[in-house]
Amino acid sequence: MEKDKLREVINDQQELFRKMDNLIDREISIDEFLKGNEIVIITGIRRCGKSSLLKIISKNIKQKLFYLSFDDIKFSDFNIENFSHIEEIVAEKYGKEEVVYFLDEIQDAKSWERWVNNLYAKKIKVFVTGSNSNLLSSEISTFLTGRNKIIKLLPFSFREFLKLKKINPEYKTTSERVEVFKAFNEYFKTGGFPLIIKNDDLSLSKQYFEDIINKDIIKRYNIRKVKELNDLILYLFSNVSRTYSYATLKQVSSIKSLSMIKKYIEYLKNVFIASTITKFDYSIKKQKVSSSKFYVMDNSFLRTVAFNFTENEGKRLENLVFIELVKHGLDVYYHLEKRECDFVIKRGLKITQAIQVSTNLNNPATKNREIEGLLDSMQKYGLSEGLILTLDQEEEIKIDGKKIKIIPVWKWLLKSK
Repeated sequence: MEKDKLREVINDQQELFRKMDNLIDREISIDEFLKGNEIVIITGIRRCGKSSLLKIISKNIKQKLFYLSFDDIKFSDFNIENFSHIEEIVAEKYGKEEVVYFLDEIQDAKSWERWVNNLYAKKIKVFVTGSNSNLLSSEISTFLTGRNKIIKLLPFSFREFLKLKKINPEYKTTSERVEVFKAFNEYFKTGGFPLIIKNDDLSLSKQYFEDIINKDIIKRYNIRKVKELNDLILYLFSNVSRTYSYATLKQVSSIKSLSMIKKYIEYLKNVFIASTITKFDYSIKKQKVSSSKFYVMDNSFLRTVAFNFTENEGKRLENLVFIELVKHGLDVYYHLEKRECDFVIKRGLKITQAIQVSTNLNNPATKNREIEGLLDSMQKYGLSEGLILTLDQEEEIKIDGKKIKIIPVWKWLLKSK
């Protein structure tokens, strides 16, 4: 890439970056990331608001700012020599003044980690964003060990959704409660991608999905058997929260190689579009061979990608709860002994919480099944209290000295911090 062309792109991007259009503060404490000289890596799915978070952070920076987005078609011929050109252009613009670098969607720039490490050595503060978990890989950690802090960003939480909609979560009247619940039903369906919410345009979800699959998986990993990959994705997205076997996945996708199926699932996880959990077992060996469950990282995909998923509220609700648990960095498993429990949370070496998810408990058989699964896990892990999350039912019951709280998901999301 010619230096003059690079300079032109840089100048254009500075102007765009300084536009602060209706930014919503995220529920992230950024103070700790402003301190020190460590490289700050912001990673997460495309379009979840990483660039906006950079703008929010920039408002708290006293030094001069330099912004560069590598997610630009004009960077198709970017090469390693251009890194030094960037520093020269910054020096031309700011002289010897202290400058903080904001480098957006940097994952496709070859040898970026070496360059960023050089900037760190020069005592330059750097914020980096990327849409691929390779930013956190062991290879990069070798370059940046002890020199980086990480922010894992997801699409909007329900509280952030309410901020954007200018709805007070601290409802005090019946009408305010109804407004919050109505907003939850919208969030439940549309998910948390900022632009989808702002534009009320769910079709963007399909576009995001295709961009992620085409740019971050098919192109990056040079996948030729695209139909096989798409068949696998359609099955997994349409069977969220259900255990899957590799034998079934081989059959529905026509992928003959078991290792290839595992790779494809890892690719989906690498670009933060999906995640998996395993059955909890105190034996790590047994954990690794147990069946997994598949979840997607925004509920909008269950309406735009999955097959006939809009009818299955229960699975969509469970997926939403899983996303919230991941947002808090919790170690999540499912429980299966005599009965099944949707989620158990591990802190340290112990299971500390058990959670069931059900749209409603109006059917006695459903209520008994959910309670029995919860009690089975509570007894197994010595828990005195369990939680059942529903759409809008609330109750507290005691069975054999154990307390079970039944709480609406939307209330739980508001209290979740």
